Amino acid sequence: MSDFTEAFPESLELTDNDSVLQIIWDDGHTSRHRLDVLRAECPCAGCRGHSPQQSLNLKPEQFAQIKLTDLAPVGRYAYNLVFSDAHSTGIYTLKFLRELANSA
Repeated sequence: MSDFTEAFPESLELTDNDSVLQIIWDDGHTSRHRLDVLRAECPCAGCRGHSPQQSLNLKPEQFAQIKLTDLAPVGRYAYNLVFSDAHSTGIYTLKFLRELANSA
């Protein structure tokens, strides 16, 4: 499965009292991601494990008060999100962010 998406973010901003990351894409799509859901869906090996059996099975309710403290692009394919619980190892690909928005 490719991590490539043809759409790229034009803007990213926190909304709803800094609890939602809103992404406006260059194809006109707008996606809104609750931070608690983003944190629970972290794709890093520490959260997902190296197999489904190793997954921590995190739930959004565990992160009700989570904040985003930093966000940095990783090349032209992803963003690294840093959360207020000091978790910073998740690389969120653009494809993953689009798919996550579509499944919400």
